[in-house]
Amino acid sequence: MWPVDGGEYIYLNKTYGLLPSFLTGWISLVIGFSLAAAMSAITAVNYLNKLLPDQFSLGDWSAQLFAAGIILFFGMIHIVGVQKGGFVQNILTILKLLIIFLFITIGFYFINWQQSNRLIMSYDFPEHKSMLEYGAALIIIMYAYSGWNGTTYIAGEIKDPEKNLPKALLFATVLITLIYITINVVFLMSSSGQEIINDGKYTIGNLAAKKLFGENISPFFNLSIVLILLSSVSVQLMIGPRVCYAMAKDKVIFRSLKRISKKYQTPYVAIIIQTLIAILYVFIGFKVILKMLIYMGFALSIFPFLAVLGMMYWRYKNPECIRPFKVPFFPVVPIIYLALSSCIMAATLITKTTPSLFALGIIAVGMGIFFLWKRFLREC
Repeated sequence: MWPVDGGEYIYLNKTYGLLPSFLTGWISLVIGFSLAAAMSAITAVNYLNKLLPDQFSLGDWSAQLFAAGIILFFGMIHIVGVQKGGFVQNILTILKLLIIFLFITIGFYFINWQQSNRLIMSYDFPEHKSMLEYGAALIIIMYAYSGWNGTTYIAGEIKDPEKNLPKALLFATVLITLIYITINVVFLMSSSGQEIINDGKYTIGNLAAKKLFGENISPFFNLSIVLILLSSVSVQLMIGPRVCYAMAKDKVIFRSLKRISKKYQTPYVAIIIQTLIAILYVFIGFKVILKMLIYMGFALSIFPFLAVLGMMYWRYKNPECIRPFKVPFFPVVPIIYLALSSCIMAATLITKTTPSLFALGIIAVGMGIFFLWKRFLREC
């Protein structure tokens, strides 16, 4: 219905007004895309470190500088132009898919299927976990899948979006689901659960490659995983600034963020800001980023919930609107989504009360900034 840049920001703006849309943009700017780009860059450097001899391995500061350099490189690529940035992203995506399919195919060949009980084994934890805690754990898994809607942030730059956008969303969601399931089978079947818990915490791909393919071949897959992570950094810096751009057009953030490069036709100021925030997270450190992800998972679940609820509202309130795509089995599909999301958020609020309240606090800070902006800085 609304094929313009901005994704959820646009949908919430048209449905609920500026405040909810500002808040989703606020969370996306300070957490969502920047945090993901920083985490991918740091993890890429961790994998590179596995390839280097001990005497050449990167220390904490040099690793952080290298990760910051990766983010800066892709920020510059996406400033240079949509076509050039899109070309780089397409190449990285093709390489990423080829690597993943190769890893899964060869992994399935080398797996010892006689040990398939690994897929259903349980391991002792220091304390008993309730169903609520398992439900809360789904917040992190939902974050892993959160990129499924990435194309909506650049909908205004997609050719024939009414036709191609639904195809991209559906195909990508099905493909990613299959990839995640099969690659996790490879990971779980490569080593015992205890080894994965102890040695695969940050570089599970490295552990799986060593166990399945041997020390000589595993470096190739480590390098391949680096390419996969570079693709992730690139896409976050491609789609994230489009949210800032949409906010700037509505005058809910500094208008300079809507500036378009005359030469390259890209929102270069928004890209620079997103790049700098991601670099800041790199120097904060991986462990802090991981904690922030757990803390902010709750906040990142609220706005997709509101977007789907808004879609249902528009379907009933404005049935005459032109809809190039209609949700099948409406309203069953969105109701299932809303019900499951509610359960996950409730479980998180009950079992991880402090992180959830912290996330709500960040949203509250965003509300304060919004009202201050309207009162004093609207014309900036």
